Amino acid sequence: MILIFTVSLNENMKLALKIQEHLNSFGKESEIINLVNLDLPMYDSNKEEKDGIPSQINVLVQKMESSEGYVVVSPEYNASIPPVLANFITWVSRTSDDFRKLFTLKIIQLATHSGSGGANVSNVMRSQFTMLGSILMPRDIIATYKAPIKEDSLNKIISQFTKFIK
Repeated sequence: MILIFTVSLNENMKLALKIQEHLNSFGKESEIINLVNLDLPMYDSNKEEKDGIPSQINVLVQKMESSEGYVVVSPEYNASIPPVLANFITWVSRTSDDFRKLFTLKIIQLATHSGSGGANVSNVMRSQFTMLGSILMPRDIIATYKAPIKEDSLNKIISQFTKFIK
């Protein structure tokens, strides 16, 4: 199972659905998880102490433990990642002393539909996930309003990604 984390309800969700179609064509089962719809509370240590880890995070951690890899589809916010993605990673990091096992040696394909080109968000995500021990595919899926992703390019990128998955 490949988990497709998307951080948007609009163009990035459309891109996630397109990626899922291509994964299916290569015989890979996937699940889209829209981090926006999780409606996670903003992390702070007082909230964690008072309310504990949100149940949605515990469910996701179980899925992450058994997944083959991830696709992260995120828009660019002010030349960086959206707060929803940072918050998700923070909550996941609080689940155990060994939370890095959820990222270490996991193959990740990055993707974005961005109004500003997407290079900045890709670089920030690449840095974040590399620090967590993930293996990132060398070519990102980048689409913009002026330059939508080409089907043949998407097919080639997903083909390469699936070759690295168990």
